[in-house]
Amino acid sequence: MPFFHNTTFDTDPVIVHGQGDDLTKPFFAEVRDAFFATPACTLGPRPDLTILTWNSRETPGLLERSLDHLGIPYIVKGRGIADWINSRDKPRLTVDALTEIDTPYVMGIDSFDAFVTGDPLRLIADFEMHFDADLVFNGGKVNWPNVTEFKRFEDALPGAQESEFRYLNGGAWIGRLDFCRRFFAEACATAPAALHPESEQGILKQLLPRHIPRVQIDYRCRMFQTLGYVFRRNFQLLSVDRNC
Repeated sequence: MPFFHNTTFDTDPVIVHGQGDDLTKPFFAEVRDAFFATPACTLGPRPDLTILTWNSRETPGLLERSLDHLGIPYIVKGRGIADWINSRDKPRLTVDALTEIDTPYVMGIDSFDAFVTGDPLRLIADFEMHFDADLVFNGGKVNWPNVTEFKRFEDALPGAQESEFRYLNGGAWIGRLDFCRRFFAEACATAPAALHPESEQGILKQLLPRHIPRVQIDYRCRMFQTLGYVFRRNFQLLSVDRNC
């Protein structure tokens, strides 16, 4: 049973992402606390899917704690890197992880501002049913880095006009393993955007025009729900009675 229901699009995203500070994500704490009040579970490894995150600290992030709550294993890359830089370390460690992963699908989710609310196998079903793509990114409301050419391109994409969530956000994605290996290897060979050289998202946005339509954005929040810069309630939280 879904936990989160998007009332605008009548969809049931499984991943909730809240980039930004508390003032720019007023509903995030409510949804997070409601999720952790649900019964814990032991789902175990999910067939055909590996979940990857990045965390240079010794303590688990929100994403890891949510997966522990659901009893789902995951891979963490970056432990012990003291001088972490997103644009350098996330693509490199993603490529490292993808060489170790052997499931047909892989999902990458940020550690500190995102969490999983239910069985991520539902994302594979949605991916196959609704996207003719090899890699799908979360859709955000804000174009970041704020480079004019990125915004112009993403505003003009098919589907962008039907949604506020029209900008590629690298905080959550799902894709086919073989394609992800090639895509993130290319990311490692791409210089970050000059305006914000620390942001790996500037790299991903440079790659998007080269790979449309094999790379797409989740405009209708079928799999991923951004709560950053959402100031009007567009969701319902549903009762969950887990038996697993």
